[in-house]
Amino acid sequence: MKEKKIPTFYKFYKGLMMAFDLPESAFMVYMADLDALRNLGYNTTRPMKEHLGCLGMRRHTFEKCVEKAERMGLLKRIPIDGMYDYFWDMEVYNRLVKIVSNQWSYVKLRKFSDWAFNKNKRNVMSITDEDIAKFLKD
Repeated sequence: MKEKKIPTFYKFYKGLMMAFDLPESAFMVYMADLDALRNLGYNTTRPMKEHLGCLGMRRHTFEKCVEKAERMGLLKRIPIDGMYDYFWDMEVYNRLVKIVSNQWSYVKLRKFSDWAFNKNKRNVMSITDEDIAKFLKD
């Protein structure tokens, strides 16, 4: 009898879901999972249709997620053979998870995320403890 593989479980941090729109947070988890697969030796260069199918989103939404993740310093997109491979920066991702896992109220967390990443277009690594403290106090 062929042994079944144990399904991969990837943590979907509650703070990510509360700080970002659901497609953005799902995109982040998906990209982190692709990074884990790449580190195991798998080829992660896939057609766009496959990425869209995995995420259940349209191309426009996917491209908006890519643009935002690149701007935040989370993602590098490399063209390969008419497709793209996506390289997720786990150091930046872990910093983001730490930021969104603070003792936030969900309203403050959403306001902070909007202020930092939409209005000011900040890179995750540029967020200071003072930036966070300002929003935690208000």
